[in-house]
Amino acid sequence: MSTFLNDYIPANKLGEYSSGIFSSESTKWLIRNRHRNGLHPHCKKVNGRLFINTKGFQTWFEEHMA
Repeated sequence: MSTFLNDYIPANKLGEYSSGIFSSESTKWLIRNRHRNGLHPHCKKVNGRLFINTKGFQTWFEEHMA
């Protein structure tokens, strides 16, 4: 498996990870709508907590830039 645990961050830290590009509210929207916006494949739920793969998020972000 090529993905390591270090590649995952708690979903609620996405705003910090993105250096403030996404506000707290927009981060919540992205996560809540992950099944519709294509972010879902980069998310994992473990023990009721949601984590986002940072490498996958970077790819998703680049694919969705307007």
